[in-house]
Amino acid sequence: MNVAFNNKWGNYQLIVVFMLLFVSGIAIISAINKTGNDVAKNVDTLIEQQLPQIESFHQIQNHFKELELILYRYYETTDSDSYQLDWHYYQQKNEALITNLKSKFVVDVKQYMVSLNRIATDLDTEMRRSDRDWDLIREHLATSKNISLKFDRLVKQATDDIHKQFKLKSNDTQTMISRMVRFQIVFSAFVFGILLIVATLLKKQSAQNKINRELALFPEQNPHPIFRLNTDGKLIYLNPSAARLAELLGLQHDPIRLLPAHYLHDAELMLDTTSCFETKDYSLGDRIFSATFHHIEGIDSFYAYLIDVTERAKAEKELLYLANHDPLTRLPNRRCLEEVLTRKTSQSQKPFSLLSIKAGRLYLINASLGHEISDRLLMAVSKRLEQFINEQIGLDLELFSFETGGWIVIVNNNSLPELAKQLSDNIVSLFSSSLYIEDSELNLPCTVGVTLFPQGGSSSKELLKNSDAALRQAFREGVNVRLYSEDLSQQANRWLELEQGLKQALDKNEFSLNFQPKVNVITGQPVASEVLLRWQHNGQWISPAEFIPVSEEGGLINAIGEWVLIQACQQWVSWAELGLNPHPMAVNVSAQQFIQSGFVELVANTLAHTGMPASKLELEITEEVASEHPEKVITTMSRLKELGIQLAIDDFGTGYSSLSYLSRFPIDTLKIDRSFVIKMENNESDAAIVRMIMSLAKELNLKVVAEGVEIQQQREILADLGCDYIQGFYFYRPMDIQQYQTLLTEQGN
Repeated sequence: MNVAFNNKWGNYQLIVVFMLLFVSGIAIISAINKTGNDVAKNVDTLIEQQLPQIESFHQIQNHFKELELILYRYYETTDSDSYQLDWHYYQQKNEALITNLKSKFVVDVKQYMVSLNRIATDLDTEMRRSDRDWDLIREHLATSKNISLKFDRLVKQATDDIHKQFKLKSNDTQTMISRMVRFQIVFSAFVFGILLIVATLLKKQSAQNKINRELALFPEQNPHPIFRLNTDGKLIYLNPSAARLAELLGLQHDPIRLLPAHYLHDAELMLDTTSCFETKDYSLGDRIFSATFHHIEGIDSFYAYLIDVTERAKAEKELLYLANHDPLTRLPNRRCLEEVLTRKTSQSQKPFSLLSIKAGRLYLINASLGHEISDRLLMAVSKRLEQFINEQIGLDLELFSFETGGWIVIVNNNSLPELAKQLSDNIVSLFSSSLYIEDSELNLPCTVGVTLFPQGGSSSKELLKNSDAALRQAFREGVNVRLYSEDLSQQANRWLELEQGLKQALDKNEFSLNFQPKVNVITGQPVASEVLLRWQHNGQWISPAEFIPVSEEGGLINAIGEWVLIQACQQWVSWAELGLNPHPMAVNVSAQQFIQSGFVELVANTLAHTGMPASKLELEITEEVASEHPEKVITTMSRLKELGIQLAIDDFGTGYSSLSYLSRFPIDTLKIDRSFVIKMENNESDAAIVRMIMSLAKELNLKVVAEGVEIQQQREILADLGCDYIQGFYFYRPMDIQQYQTLLTEQGN
């Protein structure tokens, strides 16, 4: 019974021991299983979270580079539509990556993205402007480059953090494995064996995970060539893109030659740390590449990424060319000119002449034939100038495109005004001959301002300012060539002062109207009036002869002319409402205003809004306008006549109107310029011109108004010739509104 009991107890002991072993085995297996799960969890964390985070950071970094490249491409092509499309595409991809990114650096990534978007918005705004500031645009590009570099450093920091986390996880795993080994030794060889098997499996799994982590850094689908190299610079791996490039260039047997020379020396400097460096652009066949090398600390290899930058390099070369050349004429531009002048005035100090050339009447060609024709005309003139420069044997000349319709010629090693004057006269003659653009015979007369170094200015800025002053004075004097003198600087300052004042004159109500009566040559009674513009600036009356040319050159004459037309019509209606009988009123129209699009509509709207009868309004244009583009002028005149308006040719006799066109103009009146009237009693040539105009007017059944009549003898001569109306100080000086209103009142009584 005791034996049975003992056996039974022994059995119970065996069962207990077995159960203990079984339970211990289960416990150890469970512990091992838990440890394995923890290890797997750590590894999975690395594979599923940390490594994808690294990949996401690198993808965002690549997209960041693409966004930066898009900005440069926009700068190169100015193609806003392509820019918007590409920018939106890569920005969406970046936003999607950032959304999935789980890192403490997400806020910084978003901030860099916001900064880059802000720069892109500023750059896009400037690029859409017609007068782009290329220096500001390049500053924006430099800022985007700095943001990209800062983002690269952020990616490096994030990669370092993830690598540190990996090391921590790896240490935790090793600790748990060691603890399980100690459990195996204590409890049983069976459990030890199991743990040994588990440890072996874990080691294999860890090695496999390491391989998987390294392979994850080499995306097979990357469109750029990628290489993996060992520390000796020998090729370990190349992706399909790299293989295709090697085959294309015939280097499939030695693809390492796709990398730039001496790359290994630079790469060795980064093998002990996690870092990267980028090489300069280099050529492969007819393409240009840039190589970037990356190394992650702890890995005994590094990677090379190739990017085809051929188009970017070409664009940068073209941008450099365009930065120094006019895109229309392909001549060296103002920037290039200023660099040359700065070098000449600060370094060589050798004398030279500066010829500033300005084409005239370009605005008339733009208005009548369009900018395309005027551009072709400017290109043709530039070619003619280039040919002229090349033909000047023995002279060292340089030609620059200074502005639209403006050129600069530098005559090196010359301080003789006689030579500069002779060359300027030759250039004027060059411009005087006709050019044919699309069956149109066009003339583009020019004016030349000349200054000499050093007597005409000691710096680039002074020389350009003084040559422009000479140019302006030549325009005002009506000559083709003008040499700079010191008094022209004062005149230029006066011109600028008037231009600035004119820009504010309308807002400050500084303009007013005067009215000069036109009288019947026989009776001397006022029958009409001419509206004259007056300007009081800073308490002084400025002569129209002084401020009208300024307003025309400054592009202000259209707004001023519109104001005069509206004010004159409103005043006429005001007098009519007072019960007076206001005379027909003549308003002068500038050349720019008459040929501008919408001028007829402006006149029609003014008459409609003010209520002035069209038959009481006469518009005066100069003979120069009428003769410049007669077909367009005839069309405009005909439309104005349909409104019922009277038309007059002012300053007749001073221009070069074709009589065949004059007979086609639907005009009512010719006005003889005062320069002929004031001398006709003593000068037979002027008297003959007046008689010719009178005879021509009778043949064309036109009324004649003679301006500038100041003495009785002039009135008598004009009356004998059959002149209809006269205008001048002999009868009436210009009157202000109140004076003329008094005249109307007295005449009505």
